[in-house]
Amino acid sequence: MLPLQRTIGCSVVVEGQGLHSGKEVRVTLSPGKVNQGIVFRVLCGERKGVIPALFPYAALGCRSTLLKNGELIVATVEHLLGACWGAGVDNLEVVVEGEELPGGDGSALLWFQAFERAGIKEQEAPRKMLVIDRVFHVQQGAKHLFAFPAQHFVATYILDCTEEGEFLQGLTFQEGEEPGGILGARTFAFLWEGEELRKLGLGKGVQDEAVLLNALGVGNKPFRLPSEACAHKILDLLGDLMLLGRRIRGGFLGLRSGHALNQAMVKLLWEAVEDGD
Repeated sequence: MLPLQRTIGCSVVVEGQGLHSGKEVRVTLSPGKVNQGIVFRVLCGERKGVIPALFPYAALGCRSTLLKNGELIVATVEHLLGACWGAGVDNLEVVVEGEELPGGDGSALLWFQAFERAGIKEQEAPRKMLVIDRVFHVQQGAKHLFAFPAQHFVATYILDCTEEGEFLQGLTFQEGEEPGGILGARTFAFLWEGEELRKLGLGKGVQDEAVLLNALGVGNKPFRLPSEACAHKILDLLGDLMLLGRRIRGGFLGLRSGHALNQAMVKLLWEAVEDGD
């Protein structure tokens, strides 16, 4: 028997600075209806409208995932969507007064704590599920992402920096584990990327929070868990997989992968669902 869909118990407001833009933004999270999924209502000046959090509306931002519907945009949605995965939220209305979600401390804790304040309630309909029945693979140079059959959801990420630096890190997260470690993992960058990120104007909202790693994998501040960088990559993967509009029974293995390969994998799985595979 499939688990029931879930939403939050009441509306809750989250305010803060956009993760990359640094602009102040106000977000109101409200209970969603059965089978509604996660829907963004964007209020940005004269531009107003709705963007479902589904793959056809997804696009790549600079080191992030964004949603587009015509001229409407809402950026950096992956941490909120990852928190939805971790908290078991299937249906949610998200009113965004701006164009980018608050970054908090660069993790998903801002959103998970909002869900805790609002409470979670079950709804009278089963969850939509996708069962991975064969191996899927996407690749971009030395970066790989695999999906494969498994008895439950499991994700492993390997951060291989033996070309640019001298460290190798890995982490596995699976269904049934406490999600706090994954949801609390902060965004990170490597020291050799710092100048490029500054030129692009990225990370303005989390400059004091983001973790910077050197060539040995040593951070500029204490880690929340030993493999925090891998945990954040899994958080991003969870958020991007939510664009399928359903939960997944299957396994994932990422090697140096990021949002581009996450979305490429979501595209393959979305097409498989549409084809009835």
